[in-house]
Amino acid sequence: MFRFHAPAILIILGFTLIRLLVAPTFGLGVDEAHYLLYAKYLDLSYVDHPPLVGWIHAAGYYLLGTDEFLARLPAILLFAFTSWFAYRLSWSLSRSREKAIVALLALNGAFMLNALAIMLLPDSILMLLSLLIVIRTRKLVRHGRTRDFLLIGLLFGLAGLTKYTAVLFVPAVLIHLAFEKRFDLLFSPRMILTGLIALCLVSPVLIWNIQHDFISFRYQGGHVFAAQRPDLSLALKSLAAQFGAYSPFLFLIAFYGFAAGGRIPLGTARLMRLTAALLLAFFVVGSFYETTLPHWPCIFYLFCIPMGAMLLWERPGRFSRNFVLFSLGFSLFLTAFAYAELSNRFIRYPDYQSPFRDIYGYDQIAARAHTILRSGPKIRPRALAVSNWTMGSRVEYYSLPYDQEVYVIDDRHDQFDVWKPNPPLGYDLLFLNSRFHGIDVDTALRCDRVCPADELPLFLNGRLVDRVTFVWCLNYQGRR
Repeated sequence: MFRFHAPAILIILGFTLIRLLVAPTFGLGVDEAHYLLYAKYLDLSYVDHPPLVGWIHAAGYYLLGTDEFLARLPAILLFAFTSWFAYRLSWSLSRSREKAIVALLALNGAFMLNALAIMLLPDSILMLLSLLIVIRTRKLVRHGRTRDFLLIGLLFGLAGLTKYTAVLFVPAVLIHLAFEKRFDLLFSPRMILTGLIALCLVSPVLIWNIQHDFISFRYQGGHVFAAQRPDLSLALKSLAAQFGAYSPFLFLIAFYGFAAGGRIPLGTARLMRLTAALLLAFFVVGSFYETTLPHWPCIFYLFCIPMGAMLLWERPGRFSRNFVLFSLGFSLFLTAFAYAELSNRFIRYPDYQSPFRDIYGYDQIAARAHTILRSGPKIRPRALAVSNWTMGSRVEYYSLPYDQEVYVIDDRHDQFDVWKPNPPLGYDLLFLNSRFHGIDVDTALRCDRVCPADELPLFLNGRLVDRVTFVWCLNYQGRR
């Protein structure tokens, strides 16, 4: 069996090695830094997501410390297993090693899936869990064993600790059992045990929300039930973002796989398409009220890209197979180019137009801020301050070596307000204003005195990426 699947294993190891080499070469992004701070502020749950991503980070954070490589190692390993189980599912659907390898290559060519394969987001975890739920549900249908009920409960619970949208897996599995006419399993007393296990595992999320006035549920409800009228342009914008984010040709292959997957007369394919349909419907409806970020529907593409690639590969005639080959070549080439550019940053972009703006220079910013905070007489407590959570996440992460306090001063109630509920009144705050994110300290805040402290231009390949100004708000007394 190992020799039969050896090519797939070598492909997975090859992609994994490339990601391990690329991982330490660029700074953490907004979400990456934010979720790693979950580990610093270890808790039962958090405002924007359940806690599993933070708990995984914590395992390394408290044992090994953190840097870019260690922060990304869990995502890389998770996607290696995701690739393996996706390959095994593809093989079980086609009984063809060739088709399953085509599916594996297509999966690893999708741009957004590659991002989730190197940056640990909740979706990076949910992708693996979603495949395991499919596999275990099919074993339940075939064998009806008690351990299958128990393991599905475990997987449901872990998924619930990962993302709130994981709740959609529950109706998918229940509807699938009904379609399979396994009413003996659907109404089995052991299904209650499945639910109890899942409920016990997600209880930290429920307890935390009870303690925090259900802030997380209200935050997520704001995404689902946005206070505005449906807007077709938002839905089209969301779809266009996915068209580019997953590779245009693989995007088309995914929807082909979803539409044509009914030709596969196997329960596994039916369950995957049913799950994909529920997720797609949820995000399509939501996209009329709020732009759907490309990684949110990643499970749809995880299931449907491999299925579409296999179905096109087996179609008669040259066009379909050539289309798959071109799609793979195009997507894998651009993926390799993106990894090379991330690692080496050899393109000279015009001033202030670098795509690396969000992942470059925050180590320099934190170091310069530390120097300023240590200089001069210290009359009052001092801390760093920024005007939004996106800067806050990265500034606080890169300030970890200096043990510097960082405050987010804005009018948005978010995770930073939970972590630091007491405003820094009476502090001397050193504000960091970039060209793209900042605040007019003099007019927006109440300070005894406002004075410039320093300026830091950030250069890459001789071109300006950003310019950060440091401004003192002495004896901060709140927002105006």
